[in-house]
Amino acid sequence: MDLTPSAEQEAFITATADWCADNMPLEQARQRPIALWQELEAMGWTAMTAPDMGLDHATEAVVFAELGRHLAPVGLVPSAVAARWSPHAGKAALALLDGSLEGGMLRVFDPHGAVQALGLAGHLAATTALPRDLDGGPSLDPTASLARLDPAPPFEAIADPRAALHLQLLAAAFALGCADAARDMAAAYAKVREQFERPIGWFQAIKHICADMAVRCAVARSQLYYAACALDAGADDAAFHIASAKLLADQAALENGRANIQVHGGIGMTDEAYPHLCLKRAHLLTFIAPARRDILLGDAA
Repeated sequence: MDLTPSAEQEAFITATADWCADNMPLEQARQRPIALWQELEAMGWTAMTAPDMGLDHATEAVVFAELGRHLAPVGLVPSAVAARWSPHAGKAALALLDGSLEGGMLRVFDPHGAVQALGLAGHLAATTALPRDLDGGPSLDPTASLARLDPAPPFEAIADPRAALHLQLLAAAFALGCADAARDMAAAYAKVREQFERPIGWFQAIKHICADMAVRCAVARSQLYYAACALDAGADDAAFHIASAKLLADQAALENGRANIQVHGGIGMTDEAYPHLCLKRAHLLTFIAPARRDILLGDAA
């Protein structure tokens, strides 16, 4: 299996990176333009996963990893899954359930303008309609607003298990992008911050931290690409590889987020700096379709 991105995929990556750098810089993550979602729709990222687009999951994964690197709106993940598996058009917010299709409290992330919410209910992806005027407040991740519905409205499960795998794959891609962002931020800071008249990146202790961050990203990226190809090929063990990709990407995002703050030192612990944005996004992503223990250990039927 060739995991090298094709020329077409490289073109997607470059176009996404260039647009995100110009329109979604990390320093604006907490105050994104109101019209950002409409701009994302115009670029086609909210509908690129629709069946009539004909894109494979591998291409989706490389694009969403780049979007995740810029802490793109978390609503892109459920919207992409809904575009492929749900008959309902429009933006989908991220739904976090406690495992059942109804009852309890529903947490909805990035609800502004969403017509539905999508999340995991048990082992299946499921959707529910949202009130038109639903809006959110602050959450753990400053880039993602949060609304609560108690009790949760009824959900409709998507019977095809590939929808849940798709959600997990794209969440893993977002986590990989988050790990990439933390790595790049730490490396850039290590080049300009000086101690003892030398950039701190000159010191072995900082070199090792940054090298470990790069290794985590490389490992998670390889597994993500393999998992996406396995899903495209309809492999029997695709669920295992996708769960492995999610586990590795989540670990990379969390550990790189912490290491990024460590490299930044005192300023890294402040709210006005940006390192904490990557770590908080990483924590949120761990709640989206987390890797199941029974799948990873081979106990699932």
